[in-house]
Amino acid sequence: MDESGEADREPSAHELYGDASEADYTRSLELQQMALDEIPEATSSNYRGKTNYAPYPMIYMDHADGAMLTDVDGNSYIDFHCGVSAIITGHRQEQQLEAVKQQLDKGSYFATTYELEYETARLVNDIIPGSDRTKFINTGTEAVMTALRLARAYTGKEKILKFEGMYHGHSDYALVNVHPDVGSLGTRRNPTKIPESTGVPRKTLETVEAVPWNDAQLLAEKLEREGDEIAAVITEAVMSNSGLVWPTAEYLDEIRRLTDEHDVLFILDEVVTGFRMGLQGAQGYFDIEPDLAVYGKAIANGYPCAALTGRAEVMDFIKSEPDKATFMGTFSGNPLVVAAANANLKQLDELGTTGYEDLYSKGTQLTEGLREILADSGEDVFIPEFAGFFCLHFTDGEAEPETWSNWRDIAPHVDDERYEQFASEMIGQGVFFPPKSGRINLMHAHSDEHIQSALEAAKQAVSNLG
Repeated sequence: MDESGEADREPSAHELYGDASEADYTRSLELQQMALDEIPEATSSNYRGKTNYAPYPMIYMDHADGAMLTDVDGNSYIDFHCGVSAIITGHRQEQQLEAVKQQLDKGSYFATTYELEYETARLVNDIIPGSDRTKFINTGTEAVMTALRLARAYTGKEKILKFEGMYHGHSDYALVNVHPDVGSLGTRRNPTKIPESTGVPRKTLETVEAVPWNDAQLLAEKLEREGDEIAAVITEAVMSNSGLVWPTAEYLDEIRRLTDEHDVLFILDEVVTGFRMGLQGAQGYFDIEPDLAVYGKAIANGYPCAALTGRAEVMDFIKSEPDKATFMGTFSGNPLVVAAANANLKQLDELGTTGYEDLYSKGTQLTEGLREILADSGEDVFIPEFAGFFCLHFTDGEAEPETWSNWRDIAPHVDDERYEQFASEMIGQGVFFPPKSGRINLMHAHSDEHIQSALEAAKQAVSNLG
């Protein structure tokens, strides 16, 4: 029961996308009901689960090609979810498919190293400005988790400093003040620590600090007070998971300067921005070199590969010795996913500057078109500058979103429910936007025709909002 005494509403699985009929999602609805008896949330990641789609049915995809998705009921969509930012060159990219097939013919796993692992690490080190050494692992969560342990081992200090509104995977140490209720956060100087999930030990919270982003003075004061206890500062270059907030002028440079000054490692989370903001990711875009950086998602164009990279002095602290940092994992650097990463990185390198300029041109075309369509309809919207992806905020009309600089600015002023209604209408029009507020992505496989189709769909979607 809620506070009014009325029963909480259980979302109906039969509310539909746009003008679609129930018959358009017959098989997806059947699969959702069956899966709920076998898998919590009906899928292995809650982000893909029933709650994230409710009150609409989960969509069960069957196959994909290029920039297109097709579900089990035969509905087709232009894909702007892009595997939660993981798809960068396109689905079933030909060179990547061939590379994986060739490796599959050789073998999927050996319990030894192999030549392609060395070749792909060298490729990453050649591309990324701040990378002298690379270790492959399976997910962004694991890459961050390992980077944090390495930072503690290398510095001999235990605390980690992160920023409010930033998601660095679902390990306990990362799930602090990710999307906290702003009214419960306390002061900017001494924020309340709020775990994103139950099950995070209180002892863990004692080793994590979280402060507002984009405030160099606040960061300087924090490191002055506690720098002797802080092993690393971890940040994204742009706030990718909480509305796409860009760094203020010189802020990343200030993080670099202050961490050097206080003997604290600078960890850059490029799981989203890596190979999406450009071939060199945020490091190249902002001309910044951290001590460590983590990659995932677009590194292998949808295959489960991630990487920890960084300065030789720090990375070489990873050794199988008692006083060093360990790094293991049966499937870390699995030949199949490393083959996928190798082919993908070669393809991105081949596309080069011209390819990324084209990607950004299409992204700008889409975001500018959406701004115009939604503004003309009377909606209060804010779409930040394109970063290889973008976020679409329906706002309360009272904010000045151009001044937003951190999570505390965004959270009170966005209407996530209005976005979800719009996204459901777009899905009904055959354009796959994230069903909940999040990153809308582009890939190199998107054409001008895909962009125009998405804008035409947006005109119909907004007219259906009422």
